[in-house]
Amino acid sequence: MNVKQSNAFRCVCWMLLALAGTLLAGCASRPTFIPNAARQPIDRAIVEYPAGLRLETVVRNLTSPTAITFDEDGSIIIADRGLEDEPRIFGYRPSGAYFEIYPRDRKLIGKGHVRGPVGGMAAAKGKIYVLHRDSNGRGMITAFDYRGNSQTIVGDLPAEGEHGVLDLVVNRFDDRIYFSIGSMTNSGVVGLDNWQQGWVDRFSEACDLPAVPYKLLGYRFDTPNPRSGLFGGNDIAVTGPFQPFGKSKSSWVQPPVNGKATAAIYSVGLTGGDLRLEAHGIRCARGLAFNDFGRLYATNQGMELRGTRPVRDDPDTLLRIIRNTWYGWPDFTADLLPVTEKKFQPPGEMIIRTGYPELSYLIDHQASGLLRPDRDTLLQATFQPLSGAAKLDFVPSTGPLATYAGSAVVALSGDRAPFATSGYPLVGPIGYKVVLVDVDNNTIRDFVINTRRVPGSMFTRSRDALERPFDVK
Repeated sequence: MNVKQSNAFRCVCWMLLALAGTLLAGCASRPTFIPNAARQPIDRAIVEYPAGLRLETVVRNLTSPTAITFDEDGSIIIADRGLEDEPRIFGYRPSGAYFEIYPRDRKLIGKGHVRGPVGGMAAAKGKIYVLHRDSNGRGMITAFDYRGNSQTIVGDLPAEGEHGVLDLVVNRFDDRIYFSIGSMTNSGVVGLDNWQQGWVDRFSEACDLPAVPYKLLGYRFDTPNPRSGLFGGNDIAVTGPFQPFGKSKSSWVQPPVNGKATAAIYSVGLTGGDLRLEAHGIRCARGLAFNDFGRLYATNQGMELRGTRPVRDDPDTLLRIIRNTWYGWPDFTADLLPVTEKKFQPPGEMIIRTGYPELSYLIDHQASGLLRPDRDTLLQATFQPLSGAAKLDFVPSTGPLATYAGSAVVALSGDRAPFATSGYPLVGPIGYKVVLVDVDNNTIRDFVINTRRVPGSMFTRSRDALERPFDVK
């Protein structure tokens, strides 16, 4: 889709309704670029957007696009099938001419080193930088050129778990790539929700990894052991935070030998090397963006009401990222409040079965040298819990959208109920829109939203309604 007064600003949304139609058609439809002259404004009876702007569809028949970017020539580049094992990365020049980035050779489909999910993607200095998984479930950044060549920038990133590879952005002020790796788990403990996601059985030693040594407070959580069920048993698995499922012996947990932690933001040079930790204790930094002053911001998705350590009503947020800062996860919520506060406590019947009557800290902060995150400095905006805060971009200070200059445009991809709520009823749907955030005044307003305030699949057959907005450029 294209929100414009000119071609200065574009918004592409993850259209699950289009995904369903494509699958029913046997995936026979090829992505279709709509030339500028053929585009029509989307009916405001379906989607609301600001007066004086036009909302247009630019590309149709995508399957599951997870990232977009624009190169120096104004070409749009799309990572499609980004949630699958065989993603495709291709683009359209301003003329509408199609070109491929990966795979260039159809014989390589299913045999290459790029596996989904594809997280972020950015174009800089003639290269396309892509954050993705490899065939072993680890994360990596690959730089592609337009001739079919590729180079690994960084690899062996801990991405086997729940959130894995998230977003990537190039900072024009220091020519470094900034990227985010999510947490393995919902709230620090591997549980049955992660078994349901499927990765625990495949990666039995996977768990969250701290960026600095953590002294634990000794909590050990009980859950039924799915492994024993295979043999007719009824064993209880006891799992400690930052330890693999069924293990709970450690009182201190150490950073991995390679220095690559989960729930963290890193930076690396454009040609690789000099990997640097920027911030840690950020559960799910789904989106990263720099503003015109070179300040880094991230969306962060809050913990959910599920798993071994469920958390109620943890909101999604927009954070300012300051180097060498701990953002509190899993002992502080996404809006940087103690998880022990009453409003975050789960229903008693959910937590008592794990062996404890209430939600508590996991880490001895003082012994671990961790400072409480400063809300006044770091917190820029708070969205509803389960909004699905995804990727973002800042409106530039020049051009026809200068009215919104300096504001962040954020995609809210929507809730994941009932999985994220353990079946408890949700007053919603929540999210499923694009919002405008004034980071100076910490205000939020709707920017692009369906008129019915629900996903398009719930009220219209139009392919132009929003379903799950995922990326904004």
